[in-house]
Amino acid sequence: MPSKTLRPQPLSITGPEALDAAVADVVRLKITHTRLQAARDHELAGIEKKHEPAIQGSAAAIGEAESAIRDYCDAHRAELFPVNKSRETGLAVFGFELTPPRVETANKKIKWGDVLARLSRLKWAASYIRTGKETVDKDALLADRQTLTPEQCTAAGIQFAQDEQFFLRPKPETAADVVGTDRRAVRD
Repeated sequence: MPSKTLRPQPLSITGPEALDAAVADVVRLKITHTRLQAARDHELAGIEKKHEPAIQGSAAAIGEAESAIRDYCDAHRAELFPVNKSRETGLAVFGFELTPPRVETANKKIKWGDVLARLSRLKWAASYIRTGKETVDKDALLADRQTLTPEQCTAAGIQFAQDEQFFLRPKPETAADVVGTDRRAVRD
């Protein structure tokens, strides 16, 4: 389909016939617009299909390499991270970090409906219930996680959790220098 830019024409609607003509013009424009979007989407799908195998292969290679690095870091944690939980190289920062805190039920037997019922029976817990369609206000619970006592959490049937995860982040200033450089080609 030709890449022709359509310019809006000034409309002069002076009567019912001109109105019908303007409506017909808009309908034609909308049909053309839809066809142009479909042509674009078709081309994009082809580009994605062409590049998908290489992207999948790259993601698999990254996953395997990061897994090996994480396993090594786990096995040698005391010597690699004696003070800090991360290390820095010229190209990256890597190590261990905590995930953002989250609120969850105290155990798998307790469902969120049970937590809602418990909160509605507790005098101090009304601010943790969203009104309208009554739901547990997890954001409010998270905001107050430092002030809620263990007894209150137990009474509500909740707990706060964080996990530790491995990370490896390229440094922005050096990652740009590496783009386009294939290490395998450099080694050979």
